[in-house]
Amino acid sequence: MIKTIKKHQSQIKIVIGGPHCALFPEKSLIETGADICVQGDGELVITDIKKAINGKISFSKISGIYYKENNKIKKSANLQLIKDLDSIPFPSRRLVKNYVYGRQFKPKMKQGEFTSIITSRGCPFNCKFCSRNSISMKKFRQRSTRNIVEEINEINNLGYRIVSFVDDNFLANKKLAIQLFESIISEKIKMKFIATAVRVDSADEKLFSLMKKAGVTHLQFGLESGNQEVLDFYNKKTNLKKIRNAVLLSNKMGFFTIGTFILGAPFETKKHFQKTINFAKSLPLDSVSFLPLKYVTGSELWCKAVKEEKISEYEYSVYADSKRNLGLYTYEELTRICNKAHREFYLRLSFILRLFIKSLKNDDFGFLQSYLSLFFSNIFGTFRFLGFSKKTTFYDS
Repeated sequence: MIKTIKKHQSQIKIVIGGPHCALFPEKSLIETGADICVQGDGELVITDIKKAINGKISFSKISGIYYKENNKIKKSANLQLIKDLDSIPFPSRRLVKNYVYGRQFKPKMKQGEFTSIITSRGCPFNCKFCSRNSISMKKFRQRSTRNIVEEINEINNLGYRIVSFVDDNFLANKKLAIQLFESIISEKIKMKFIATAVRVDSADEKLFSLMKKAGVTHLQFGLESGNQEVLDFYNKKTNLKKIRNAVLLSNKMGFFTIGTFILGAPFETKKHFQKTINFAKSLPLDSVSFLPLKYVTGSELWCKAVKEEKISEYEYSVYADSKRNLGLYTYEELTRICNKAHREFYLRLSFILRLFIKSLKNDDFGFLQSYLSLFFSNIFGTFRFLGFSKKTTFYDS
């Protein structure tokens, strides 16, 4: 896109931002051909950039940007993150009201019904596989309850029905979370809410009860493994008992519960993988994801692998592949193991019956529709594996 814009109107200044820019600001400009790179928060900096483009101030005085001048890349004043997140204006959602923005859990979502909200930036934890701490400059910041509720009220008044909390670590501050959901209840805001990143040590009956009453329908947990030694290796600072208690409590409260697992830690064997699969099957989860481990830019695992020269600093995302000495199995083998894990979890009569009953109780068949699609996809895949032609199948996802 940048090349196309520059080809037609080379004088236009192009500004970029995001995780890539936070971690590698100079390389971002080199690789994309943009003119200005914002390393940290962009909401307030963008107004200074506009002033600099119009010649009112110098680019060198702006906080946390890299910019091109006379074919050289220069660094501006030191980065300063926004301390008061309440000072940031709310997104102008009215500009995207006529688009289908997000279909999560609701295959038939209509235009202007779903949006997302962020109540904090960063994460107070430091899991080895995660790059969020590096992207957020190792700073965890939160908005006030009043500010969050004001935005939710604005979203509600725009006609949205479902809001997803997409923080890196939602519920990190239980006291603030309790205040938030008490406010939603007291102000009688009638909406549905989804939480996409919740730690199991946030599980609390009083808090979960408030969340259910406030309209929360889905919780997603990063569970990672059914092996304590793997959890310890990832520095998750949790245990299997807490995982089980959190999922059981979520199910008891009537939430749709999603669990994500990572397979491929450097020492993990097939016994470890099967233990994780069996652990997942023992939990009342409504949806799961089994994914191969990735060494992601800025994470502790990635930094260590770069230092050991197993991967290059220019490789931003590398799977835990035995060909790279990053694990015991190849990426292809890990993919097959993840596929096997999904089949073992989903192709169970007990699972479909439980999901059907819960969907009926909650009058929400989004997960059930997704499950049926996956179920018949697996049947279709089995027919193909056995050598049947596509014409012999009765369903194609």
